Amino acid sequence: MDFSYFVGKKLATQSGKTFTRLIIRLAIAAVGISLAVMLIAVGVVKGFQTEIKNKVVGFDGHIHVRNLDLNQSRELKLIPIEQDFIDSVSNHPQVKSVSPFCLKAGIINTKREIEGMVFKGVGPTYDWQFIKTNLSKGRLPRFTDTTDTYEFLLSQKVANKLQLDTGQNIEVFFIQDTKVRRRRMKLVGIYDTGLGEFDKTICYTDIRVIQRIYTTDYSLVSGFEITITDLTNLDQMTEWVDDQIGIKLRAENVEEKHDVIFKWLNIVDSNAIIIIVLMTIVSVVNLITAFLILIVDRTQMIGVLKSLGATNGQVVRVFLLKGLSMVIPGLIIGNVLGLGLAYLQVKTGLITLPEETYYMSTVPVQISMETILYLNIGTLIISAVMMLIPAIMVRFISPVKAIKFN
Repeated sequence: MDFSYFVGKKLATQSGKTFTRLIIRLAIAAVGISLAVMLIAVGVVKGFQTEIKNKVVGFDGHIHVRNLDLNQSRELKLIPIEQDFIDSVSNHPQVKSVSPFCLKAGIINTKREIEGMVFKGVGPTYDWQFIKTNLSKGRLPRFTDTTDTYEFLLSQKVANKLQLDTGQNIEVFFIQDTKVRRRRMKLVGIYDTGLGEFDKTICYTDIRVIQRIYTTDYSLVSGFEITITDLTNLDQMTEWVDDQIGIKLRAENVEEKHDVIFKWLNIVDSNAIIIIVLMTIVSVVNLITAFLILIVDRTQMIGVLKSLGATNGQVVRVFLLKGLSMVIPGLIIGNVLGLGLAYLQVKTGLITLPEETYYMSTVPVQISMETILYLNIGTLIISAVMMLIPAIMVRFISPVKAIKFN
């Protein structure tokens, strides 16, 4: 058996002085709490980012193809629905769907109030998965390619404000070319995503209804909404789509369109980094303190080992093994505590948030296996490296003075 391992194991299992035991236990607790806080911090940040991204993408898809102009309003300059690029883009292996849409601002008129909304007209090929997941009441509109369907979806916030419910027929007014166009539409479903600014302004209806407000036929749309399979390739796919659509159109991805939201999400990353740095410092300081106290407590033992012929390297390894006996239990405690609290939050939604501010009602947590491995391995490596600093002090302890040390 290796000498350093044998002595280190004995040192790890011996109780030592009461004060030393207390300091070691505090160091183990510090490692555990620090790792738990890091896991929860990263999990909350990743969960928050994923939740917001999924909601924004759910409303606007990944990539928009629109007219090449500087118009940033909701009502875009119309383009022909028949486009040469549709087949080539649709056949790309990373493209899930290509759906036309048509936008028009309208006014919902009730007996009590009026409310301005942006009506997003979509067709039968539209991917309803996001809205379906967040549908709180009623059903999705039923669209066809042959008839106009005067059904629409409204958010829960606006429905509550206007005191509307599913099944009601509502008057909606649109203004086009200085003329008022009146439509009587049926509210068939109510959704609630928690993304306040979107919920307050967007409702869904038949693309044919919106097209007929602009023109007498169905040949023009506001643009095309493209969804892809992998969000990590968003920039590359945007460039590829932009090459396919020609010089009269432009491709804009969701991060470019909502740059303020995505910049805000990137800033959130810095908060997690700060927490990780602070928790690492707390963990390392406690470990070094415990390590120094352990060395002082075992000074006479160091002198005896050196006088019996143990090299400096062997004695240093003894204390490093003892240090690992503090770090590893701390990692186990941290994983159990951090992952346990994260699981509890995911299952129960115990910690809530003001939805108007954070776009969600409970704290989201998303911890991947990759995150767990990185944080555990990183904590272990940093702790081992930092423990070398006090361990090196062992090299300068004189055997004679150490044996006499009291």
